[in-house]
Amino acid sequence: MKKVIVIMALFLSAFSFAQESYKYVIVPKRFSIFNEDNRFNLNTLTKSFFESQGFQVYFASDILPEELAKNRCLALFVDANEEKKFLAKSVNIEIKDCYNNVLFFSEYGTSKEKEFVKAYNEAFRIALNSLKGNLKLKNNFVKTPETSKEVVVKEPIAKPNTIIDVTQLRAIPTETGYTLVNYSDNVIMVLYRTSLDTVFLAGKEIYRGVLLKKNNGWFFEYDFDGVVYSEKIEVKF
Repeated sequence: MKKVIVIMALFLSAFSFAQESYKYVIVPKRFSIFNEDNRFNLNTLTKSFFESQGFQVYFASDILPEELAKNRCLALFVDANEEKKFLAKSVNIEIKDCYNNVLFFSEYGTSKEKEFVKAYNEAFRIALNSLKGNLKLKNNFVKTPETSKEVVVKEPIAKPNTIIDVTQLRAIPTETGYTLVNYSDNVIMVLYRTSLDTVFLAGKEIYRGVLLKKNNGWFFEYDFDGVVYSEKIEVKF
């Protein structure tokens, strides 16, 4: 049990943030799912999307502003993942920090267009649009000067009673673990393997924690506003 707690603590610490939002985004000239630069103009599309959300966006090959060149931890880093589906293209957008920690996944965008260029463009647009309103990620690598400020008591953040789909989820194997999908094949959670068969690092939207097996059931345990919650999940591996 101590090992599980250590794993959870390390995982949650990777997703802890300070009080200043990122302002830079770096987009690769070539996504890892393709073998050529700016395939189907998707890298340019992605750059334009993040610019529309108020970020200063650069390609990885661009000359960077001095502030960012000296400290690349001021930026978010973007990549794309593809899920193999029959007669469809399905992709999501992955956002990492400078230490390669995954901070956020978009929803999967899926297109059944027959032409690749149309299919990928539609899938990318759906995935990118799902990020709207979810990009106020805090940067743990920005040091802000201490100043005397009036103490303001904030209202506690409201958390839904449950963040997990109550229907049974299916586990689809990936190279690094599993994706959990519901009956509509929508991705609900992403799992990463650990050294224990009964413990996975787990992420769902802004929530990060561990999925572990105990009392003959699976439980998602995660931190929210300084409190650790545990929710039972019905999942079929």
